[in-house]
Amino acid sequence: MNHVLILEDDDSLRELLVDAVESQDYEVTAASSAREALLLGREKEYDLVISDIRMAGPTDGLGVLQTLKQEHPALACIVITGYADQTAPLRALQIRVDDYLYKPFEVADICQAVERVRKSRSQRSWYRQVMARVLGQVAPDQALAELQNAREACLKSLFLAIRSKVHYAETALALWDAWEELEVDYLKIANTSTITADAARRLLDRYALWSARLSKEAENKGFVAPSQRSPEKVDRATFRRFVERVTKAQVSAEELSLAVTLRRIPRERRELNAELENLYKRMWS
Repeated sequence: MNHVLILEDDDSLRELLVDAVESQDYEVTAASSAREALLLGREKEYDLVISDIRMAGPTDGLGVLQTLKQEHPALACIVITGYADQTAPLRALQIRVDDYLYKPFEVADICQAVERVRKSRSQRSWYRQVMARVLGQVAPDQALAELQNAREACLKSLFLAIRSKVHYAETALALWDAWEELEVDYLKIANTSTITADAARRLLDRYALWSARLSKEAENKGFVAPSQRSPEKVDRATFRRFVERVTKAQVSAEELSLAVTLRRIPRERRELNAELENLYKRMWS
């Protein structure tokens, strides 16, 4: 990831963002309007676009990202915004942006966001390998690879929903309970020697339903009614801490792929691997 496009109509902030990203050894191009960003995005293929949302004119920053991602689906995107708009995070979810930052933020915050995006692909590969070792797999077949892609897309959406504050602990708990059920079934399927087409399709359909539920519940902002939690479910206090850590990006979207496994595997097995134990503490302790 070398080429970055920054869309920001505030001159001072645009200069600050350019300086911050260039300090990380990226080639940076800046645009001050949606029209200019669209022209630049069509002249050259960028690896990452950092965009403010509010823009003068008929097209805002999210409109620019949507257009550019339609033309370049692999394009990574970071959204920055200085105002609370319930529709903006939902649109960002639909566009599948990579991160969402609220102003005011420190220079370190944008640098860390860019670094997370840069590392995301290699991290995704690494965490797939870790999961394969946990499951005792040698290599995924085509059906499992398709399931992995759908699963990771769901986790990326969850990360963005929490980071954009369209979901918080009180609205995400029931969604997380449903995710844990999905994970248990994924682990069962992934741990078999051969995945049938029917089993893979059923789970893919459930991922699609879960993703639709995430967007719908984010829009409705429904609280989870207090009720007694069964022992196998994460308790409310622990889940609040977990969501707070995702909100602060102390846990990445890629690391979420191990969240359920780390919470459920026996402690003595987890402690045999220092990396897994450290990740567990960072997520759940």
